[in-house]
Parts: sequence; C-alpha cells; structure tokens
Amino acid sequence: MGTALAVQNARLPRRRENDPRAAQYIRMSTDRQQYSVANQKAVIASYAAEHRLEIVRSYIDEGISGLRIKNRPGLIDLLNDVQSGAADFANVLVRDVSRWGRFQDPDESAHYEFICKLAGVKVIYCAEVFENDGSPISSLWKNMKRLMAAEMSREQSAKVFAGHCRIMGLGYRVGGRLGFGLRRELVDVTGKSRGFLERGESKALQTDRVVLRAGSPDEIAIVRGIFESFVGGKGETAIARELNDRDVFNHLGMRWDLQMIGRILRNENYIGNTVYSRTSSYLRQRRVINVKAKWIRKECVLEPIVSRNVFDAAQRIIERRVRQQISSDLLLKKLRVLQLRLGTLSADKINRAKGIPCAAIYERRFGSLRKAYGLIGFTPPGDYRYVDTRGDRLNLVQLLARDIGASVPGVSSNLIAERTGGCLAVQDGSFVSLRVIRSWQHSQRHCPVWTLRRSSKQHSGIVIVVRLDEQNAAPLDYILTSKDRIPDRPTIMTEADIKKHYRCRFKRQTDVISELKRRISR
Repeated sequence: MGTALAVQNARLPRRRENDPRAAQYIRMSTDRQQYSVANQKAVIASYAAEHRLEIVRSYIDEGISGLRIKNRPGLIDLLNDVQSGAADFANVLVRDVSRWGRFQDPDESAHYEFICKLAGVKVIYCAEVFENDGSPISSLWKNMKRLMAAEMSREQSAKVFAGHCRIMGLGYRVGGRLGFGLRRELVDVTGKSRGFLERGESKALQTDRVVLRAGSPDEIAIVRGIFESFVGGKGETAIARELNDRDVFNHLGMRWDLQMIGRILRNENYIGNTVYSRTSSYLRQRRVINVKAKWIRKECVLEPIVSRNVFDAAQRIIERRVRQQISSDLLLKKLRVLQLRLGTLSADKINRAKGIPCAAIYERRFGSLRKAYGLIGFTPPGDYRYVDTRGDRLNLVQLLARDIGASVPGVSSNLIAERTGGCLAVQDGSFVSLRVIRSWQHSQRHCPVWTLRRSSKQHSGIVIVVRLDEQNAAPLDYILTSKDRIPDRPTIMTEADIKKHYRCRFKRQTDVISELKRRISR
C-alpha cells in the first residue's frame, strides 16, 4: 500500500534521450527589463550549443509576473502543446528556476514541471548549479530554489510597499486610477516641472516624481456641479443622467453612471488630500478593503477643487444612507408593489419611480435585476438567455484568439479585451478584431436575424465575426471582413442580407484562420 499512489518510472513515457530538439521558455517580469529577454536567450543558446541541442520553438511571456499562471500565454501554450502531443521537442530550456515562476506554493511550480515529465519532455535549468536529473540532491536544490524564488517576491513586495508609503508621505503620487478633473505633473528632484503626463504615459527616470494637479476649468466646474447637486438633494443616478443628456463625457470618453459619480463624491483628492492603501492586493491575491486605520493620508497636497464644507456635507449624506440601509425584505416589498402598480418592471422604470431605490442597488444586493425579479415571482418579457451565455461567447473569442496567435505569424495571442469582443495586435501596427453575434427571432420578419454593429472604439484592420446558429449553441459561420464594412449603427440582418453583403464566409474555423494567414502574409 505504501507505493500505491507512487508513479512508477516504467509507467512514464520514455524520454527520447538522443533527440536534440528543444524549446526555450523565457519570462520577463516587467516591460522595463528591456535586456532581460536577450540575456536569457544568450544563456540558453550557450547551453544549447555546449550540449548540441537545437532550439526549434520559443515560448515567451513579456512583462508578466511569475506569481500565477494566469495571463501567462507563453507557459500555457507550452503546457498545452506538451499535453496534446503537439510538441516536436524533447527538452524545455529555461534560464533558472525563478524564470519558470515565482509561485507562492512550490508544489504548483513542481506540478507544471511534472506535466512535462509525464509527456516525456525534460525541463532543463541552464544557469543553475544542479543538473535536473531527478536525483535526491537535485530535487533538494530545486525545491530550495523554488522557495527562494517565492520568498524573494514576498520580500520585494514588502520593500515596494514601504517605499510607496514613504513617497506618499512626501506628497507625491504613487499609482492608482486618476479621477475626473485631475492631472499628473512630472517634476524632477528639485521640484521643477517637466510637463504633464497624458493617459498611458509614465515617468522615464527613477528620480522623477509625480504630483497631482487640478484639471481644466471646464472639468473643475463639472466636479463642483456634481457635489453641489448631490448636497442639494439629487441622487447619483439623476446627476449621471443630466450629464449624459448634456453629452458630457468623463475623462475616459465614456458616459456617466452611478458608480462613477459615487467615486467622485468619495474622493478626497478634490479637497487637496491624497490617500493610499485604501485597498490592497498582496502578491496578486484577492483585493482586500483596508480599515481606515491602515490608510495613509497626506493633506494639502494640491489646491482644493471643492470646499471642505461641501465635501463633508456629501460624506454625511453617504454615511446617513449607509446607516439607514434598507433590508432585503423591504427592498423586495417595494419592488413587488411597483410591479403590481405598473404591471411590469425594467431598470428604467425602477430608476424613474419615486420612493424606491435605484436599479443599481438591486443589482448589487441580489446579484442582478433578474434574480431580484425571481424572488418576487416576476418574469420579465423577452428572451434574456443571452445574458446567461455571455461567458460562453467570451470563451469562444478567447479560444479563437489563442488558435490565431498559434497559427498566424506576426499576430499576438494576447487578447485585448473589448466590450463587444476583443482584438489581437499585428506586427505592422494593425489589429485583428474578434466579434461574436448571436441569433434572435424577429417578430415582424418571422425569421432568425443577427445584429451587426461597429464597436465604439473599433481598431483598424481585419474583423472576424463569428455568427452563432439559431440556438446560439455553436458557430454557424465565420465572416472575414474589414472595419470599414461593419455598420456604424446597429443593423439587423437576415441570412439573405449577410450573404449579399459578406461573401467571404467560412464554415470551419481552420479555413478562416488560413485565409487570415494568407492576407496578413500578403
């Protein structure tokens, strides 16, 4: 019984001892390590030349933390190829144990290596002092290195946090989302301004610092108007609706909603303070909301946009609302009364009704409006199955992106998420956009139709539209087109309309990927 759970060597696939083919795995932790990839390749190439190995494939994760396997497409592709039998190599060359990963559980790192071992592929650490030959000494060294790699991440995290706290205490900004009506100014060690940083830009010198500054006069007026309206008795939803009716967009170019207004009302930046460590996510773990005693606050960092009296009045309204929070039973009772009075329910009807909380409160309390409807026995009209299958459509896009990245040279497999799908970057600067459109039954045309629309931030380049069948269970076909041929506004299209306007359609995913490969190479 003692060996019942042990994997016997005879049961493992025999490794091809004389097979000189190898793959290299390279991981760079941050984008600032510009020479890391080249240095790792040099060490691996030297080892391969010394041991007469031929590198036939490369798996690279650039600018990605080694704490978790999530968002590491290079390692995920490597393990998938090994497990599926698609690997045309017998060795995997890695610079050292830390490049394989800094997993906080050493068993996780061992698990991924064991997957390769089960498939007859050996993982070799080129710059380590031990030979990964399975001997007791080798196993001891390897586990110790895994522990050291994990401990280094913990120590580095503590040092970075201490440094951020020190910089924050001096009145500088250290990160986080920038609020509406605020700008970032770059200053040198003497405090001299180097100009303002735009969205997506960061400082180039470690000695430079970032300070907060008030935004444009128009943005300042909008922020003050939000606080005055809220203190005057208007709710967040009403304020957001007014801004949207005036076609005022936020700093992200998006329309306003309840959550955005709420974040502004609670942001101390508008009274000149900066606050750090309100939340924490230690070593990529789940985000935790810290108690106020752990917050790090620096006052009078920038010129106040809103007076302290108005800000304090807004906080008292928010705190009073929290203390008077309505119970779930009372929320459902109010919703049931509204449904009996109107005969139906919707988010818009709930928001317009007086004496009842807004729809967002029901969504936060019960998970969604449909769940709240179910608790009072109300079934909304219409087919809402598309909401339940949203995750399936996202998985379809992710799988398509992975297959395109693996099959088409010059196209990244890293999916850039978008509200209506996603896109992949191409080496020439263009993009391959991926969309999934579902089928629905038109009441007047009495036939299945599909709604096609262009994303609000559609990238230039090629577009692949996956059209689902009538049951929305599987792809019906794949449409290959360009951004210019996607309608600006939502357009309802029948089968005949699609055949007329989009002739480049494919039944199989492999066929559309082959055509995409031909177009990009051309």
